[in-house]
Parts: sequence; structure tokens; C-alpha cells
Amino acid sequence: MEAKSLRPVIHVVEDKCVNCHRCIMVCPAKMCNNGSGKIVDHHSELCIGCGECISACTHQARVGLDDFDQFMKDLKKGVGIIAIVAPAVAASFEGKYLNINGFLKSLGIKGVFDVSFGAELTVKSYVEYMKKNKPPTVIAQPCPAIVTFIELYRPELIPYLAPADSPMMHLMKMIRRYYPEYKNDKIAAISPCYAKRREFDACGLGDYNVTFNSIQQYLDSKGDSISHYPEKDYDNPPAERAVLFSSPGGLMRTVERYDPDVNSHTRKIEGSPEIYHYFAHLSKSIQAGNAPVYPLIDCLNCNMGCNGGAGTGNRGKHLDDIECLVEKRAREVRSKYRPRGLAKLFKKNKIEKILDDHWEEGLYTRTYVDRSATFKERVISPSQAEITAVFTSMHKITPSDIRNCGACGYRSCEQMVVAIINGLNKRENCQSYVEYEKNLSNEQKLKDTVNTVLDHVLDEMNKSIAGISSLSEEIRSAAEYVLSSSSAIEEMVKNIRSIDTTLARNTTTVLKLNETSTEGKKRITRIGELIGGVSSQADALIQSCLVIGDIADQTNILGMNAAIEAAHAGDAVGKGFAVVATEIRKLADNSGHQAREISENLKSIKALIDSSRESSQDAQAQFDSVMSLVSAVRDEAASIKNAMDAQNSGGNRVINSLGEINNLIVKIRDESTNLRSSGESIVKDIYSLKAI
Repeated sequence: MEAKSLRPVIHVVEDKCVNCHRCIMVCPAKMCNNGSGKIVDHHSELCIGCGECISACTHQARVGLDDFDQFMKDLKKGVGIIAIVAPAVAASFEGKYLNINGFLKSLGIKGVFDVSFGAELTVKSYVEYMKKNKPPTVIAQPCPAIVTFIELYRPELIPYLAPADSPMMHLMKMIRRYYPEYKNDKIAAISPCYAKRREFDACGLGDYNVTFNSIQQYLDSKGDSISHYPEKDYDNPPAERAVLFSSPGGLMRTVERYDPDVNSHTRKIEGSPEIYHYFAHLSKSIQAGNAPVYPLIDCLNCNMGCNGGAGTGNRGKHLDDIECLVEKRAREVRSKYRPRGLAKLFKKNKIEKILDDHWEEGLYTRTYVDRSATFKERVISPSQAEITAVFTSMHKITPSDIRNCGACGYRSCEQMVVAIINGLNKRENCQSYVEYEKNLSNEQKLKDTVNTVLDHVLDEMNKSIAGISSLSEEIRSAAEYVLSSSSAIEEMVKNIRSIDTTLARNTTTVLKLNETSTEGKKRITRIGELIGGVSSQADALIQSCLVIGDIADQTNILGMNAAIEAAHAGDAVGKGFAVVATEIRKLADNSGHQAREISENLKSIKALIDSSRESSQDAQAQFDSVMSLVSAVRDEAASIKNAMDAQNSGGNRVINSLGEINNLIVKIRDESTNLRSSGESIVKDIYSLKAI
């Protein structure tokens, strides 16, 4: 059979998708999702139609597609339509499974058939096939999602798929074969599953797939309720055990009619991802001789079976709340077929006879298509080198980098890489990659910031180094200047000390001068006094000379008188007396002459003495002035001495301070040199840091 394309049964509402990858996480196929863009897109050709993404998407970005709108349009046009209702209806619409028939007929549906009866036929087909062919195992195929999964991803399991139609296909073929009155009518399946539409396409039967959700939404939009419609029986014989078909293990419990011990050789498995993990490894187990352990595999995609299908509103409800409605119906229908009276003696009960009447060998066979080429065309299997290359680009180098955290939605990092290689995802959807890149980005931002800071620091450091160099040069010059100034100051202080010593000597000299001046003044005064005394004595001598002069004059007069008298006395007496008179006159003349000379000399001496006295007085006055000046000089010398002492003391402190300044300047000079060296070293380190 030629593979027909798989029609879309899932739609992506783009403006509601937030690219959270929950859809990928729950998807058994994974590669039907394309997360390489801003949203997670969907490839119908690789989708198995399980509907897990619909329930997982809390943003309502994934919705199921059915034929409800076209179904309603055709009904309004008067198109003849019959309906087949899946057994999961008992778990929906508050258990009012017969009221749904009343609702459908109110819309114009010509006949309503129970798919549970088709399930009864399906079980008979399985039993007959297993009796006749004794296969190693049979994979039940009522679930179209499982069939599509095997056709697409595990075609090696196709030989193990039951070569019989699903309950819906059995029922459709039965209607076409045994209800000719409906041969021209279209068939609408009232189902819990969006994937059923694909089964209709594959088998060429079935025109509408109308889900329970669409019916409920229609009723809600009208403010209506299913309970407002009357109960209507199905237009086909009632089913018995197969009303349980929608529940996990329903197939097995139905087969018990033919094989009471069937549960001992039946593998019952349902729910994603367990069911797909089981099928993914089943062929390896078969090749290894470890499987099949059970000849019958009763499997369903959904955890609650078809009762919790994607087209129902039951997902999230409690299992017992759902299955109790199905079990109630099972008890009701089984009571109708309970053998009574003589019928108990017959091996076959009533339902088996009815099934025999509606079953033909070869009528309900089903073949399958290997669709793996579609997968292989769209999804390449990369080499280990390609995988490693992508891992490397995602910073997954060591085994510890392969987290397999599942945050991307895939079961493993390698599966994510396969999706990336096939353009179905991107590295940015890997949490560890984003974290690593964010850290790298932060590191780059930090590095850029650090580089900016380093550049700024370098500029400032270079300026600082230039400033330090200039400062160091200035410090060196200042040090030299300070050292030179220190030497000059020390020399000045030495000079001050020398001046202080000289002043000390001068003070001593001034004091001695003061003492000498005082003594000199005393002596001058004494000399003045002596000169005064001499002057007085000179005056007395002058007076004496005057007296002597007077005496001489008088003596001369006496001599003259004596001479006269001598003349008067004669020669004898007169001569002698004359001689005496003459000598007296000579003595008087000499004495007068000498007295006059002495007087003149004394006058000259007196003049000199007077002059000396005046000079002595001037000298005394000058000595007084000198004394005053000496006193002033002494006082000034003392003041200068005190100042010089203070200057000397300050000079000593200055010298001490200069010593400290010299030490400090030398230290500053050395430290500035070290600082410059450290700055240059820091600049080198900064360049090294920038190079990292």
C-alpha cells in the first residue's frame, strides 16, 4: 500500500506559544517539533497525533484539529450522515452516553452505531488470527497514535501489529457490509482522539472525526447540556464486554470471553512515555531472544486509555471517577447477554452468535505502511564527529557537561544535538548553553568593563607615572636643593655661632671698654681736678712771680738807691756798697727778668693748663658721650647677644629639622623611585591582564 501523507491533527497557535518546550518534553516523537525559531512549530508528517502536547501546553498554544465545523456545515446542507460513537463516551458527558445519541439525531444524524460492537468484532478478529497463525506476539492496534509511531519510527515492529482493523474500522466495514440502507451516507466518528482522522485516511473509510471536546464546546456555546436530550439506543446490536475497550486492559478483559486465562499471557501497557520506551526497545529484545514474553500486547497511548484521550475533557480527572462510569455501563450491558434457562447449556452465548453473524474472514483485515522513509528524509542520523562538533560549540566538552537535564524537552543532550543538526532546534534552547553563554557574556561584559577600567587606569597610571616621574625629578631637585640649602643653613648657623662667639667677645670687650671708659672718665676727671689744682698753683705762682717781680723791682729800686747811696758814700764804702748795689741790681734785674720770664712761662703754662682743662672737660664730656655710647653698645650687644642666642638655638633646631628633612627627602626620593617602579610594574601587569 502506498503511504499517504499524514494530515495535520495538531495546530500551533503562534501568538500563544512562548517556546517553553513543554510540548517537546511530552512528545514521544520529539523530531516532529521545530524549536529553532521563536516558537515551537510542528511537522505533521512526523507527528503521531497522540495529543500529549495539547494537555501539556498551559498556554493553549497547541490545539487539536477535527472535522466538527465541516460536519455541522454538511448537516445543515442536508448531507446524509450516520455516526459511530466510541465506547469512551460513557466516561464523558456525565455518563449520559445514550443522551449523546439523542443530541446527534437532533442534528439530523440518520443512524447512530456503537463502536463497542466494533470492538467485539475486533476481538473476534484477533482471536481467529492468533488461533490460525499462532504468531509470537500480537500488538493491539486500536490506538492510531501507536500505529503511526510504529510505521514512522519502528517499522521493524510492523509484522507484529495485529493485521486487523480497529474497532471503528470494524464497525464502518460492518455498516457498509450489513446495513445497505446507509451505503451512501457519510460516516462521522464521535471519538476521544484527534489521531483517528488519520486512520480513516489510511483505510479509506470515515468522513468526519468529531471529538467529544468539540461537541461539549458547541453545547457550552449554546448554553446547552447533553442532559437536555433524550436517551436513544444504538442502531446496531448492543455490545457486551467490549464496552470496556476504552479502559486500559479493556481488550484483555474482552478476550477473556474466549480465553479465561488471557491475563496470564497478555502484556498490558499504556501511557506516554512508558509505552513508547517499551516499543523503542522491543525489537532489540526480540532479537536477543528475551521477548515477547507475552503473545498479546494490550496497549494504549493515553494513561487512562481512550477515556482520557486528547479529544476528551477527562485529562486531569481522577481515574476512578472516570472508569466507574465505564464499569457501570459494562454491568448494564452484560446483564442483557447473561444466559438464562436452556441457553446456559450451549457453549456459545448470545453475543457470540451475533458476532458470528456480523463477521467474515478477510473482511476486517488491515495492512500497514512503512513510513520510516519520511523520517529518514527529514531527519538525518548524524555521525559521532558531527555530534561532537555541536557538543563542542555548545561548550559540552567533558562528560560532566552532558547534563541530560531534559530542560530542552529532549530525553538526552544527544537527542537535542540531533535536532539541532537537523535544524529542528537551536543551541539557545539549551539551558546549560544559555547559562554558559550568559556567563561568557557576563565575563565578556566584565572583561570589557575591566578593560575599560584598565584602560582608564592605564591612562591614569601613565599620567601618574609621568607625574611621579616629574615629581620624582622635582623631589630629586628639591632634595639637592634642600641638601644644598641645608649645607648653606648649616654654614649660616656656623657663622651665627661664630658671630655669637664674636659678639660674646665683643660684649666682653664692650664691658671692658665700659670699665676702661669709666676708669678713663675717672682719670680724666682726676686729671681735670689735677689740672684745676695746677691751674690754681699756676695762678699762685703767677701771683708769686708778680710778687717776685715786685720784689725785684723793689730790690732794683733798692739797688738803685744803694748805688746812689754808695755814690754818696764814697769810694771805699761806696765801692763795696756799689758793688753790692750793683750785684743787688743785677740780682734784682735777673730776678725780675726771671720772674717776668717765669710769669710769662707760667702764663703760657696757665694758658696751656686752661686749655688742657677745657680739653679735659671736653674729653670728659666726650667720655660721657662715649660712656653713653658704650652703654648703648653694651645694651645693643646684649640684645644682639640674646637674639643671637635665640638664633643660635633656632639654628640648632633648624639643623635638627633639616637633618630630619634631609632624611625624609631622601626617603621620599627613594619612595618616589619605588612608586614609579611599582607604577611601571602595575602597568605591565595591567597589559598582561588585558591580554588574558
